[in-house]
Amino acid sequence: MSDSQIHFFRDGIHTHLVLPATSLLQCIPELKETLQDNPWVRIGWGDFQYYGSSEQTLLSAIRALLLPTSAVIAVLGINSIREQITATNRIYSIDSHPAVVESLARFISGYFKQSPEGQLTQVRVRADGEVFFKSRGTYMIINTCNNWTSRGLRIAGLRCLPLLNFLPGQVEKSVRRNGYLPLL
Repeated sequence: MSDSQIHFFRDGIHTHLVLPATSLLQCIPELKETLQDNPWVRIGWGDFQYYGSSEQTLLSAIRALLLPTSAVIAVLGINSIREQITATNRIYSIDSHPAVVESLARFISGYFKQSPEGQLTQVRVRADGEVFFKSRGTYMIINTCNNWTSRGLRIAGLRCLPLLNFLPGQVEKSVRRNGYLPLL
């Protein structure tokens, strides 16, 4: 594992950032139990009611896009990047620099909403171990998970326009325009 590598992860309509778990743990040590000593962490951001919910209805998707709503941030510890490759997702490996990875971890950590006591608030856990926490930010059609991922990629040094990347394919095209191809 390289502490100077990140990954862009696309799974259908959603996008994620993947980075070394140690980088995020330096900013948020409270995630140690959630990450369970996995070397990588996959992070996503989305609508509080829709993202990660077991009941993802068309109505809740429309509500998420059209009405400003609160958000959640999703955390999944990953043991192996290659094991995450399936027929329905794509992963891009992006070489970086340790200082850039640290900046990306700080960007991500800023989205975790803390209680007045400084604690993270867990919202839900999926069967695959992905844990959702209350997040800062407002989700809406002009501020989707894909805009969020694109902002993270921009911090990581990729040329992209986060405001224009509100669909997963747009974010993926930005990654490809920066010279990266999916892992096979």
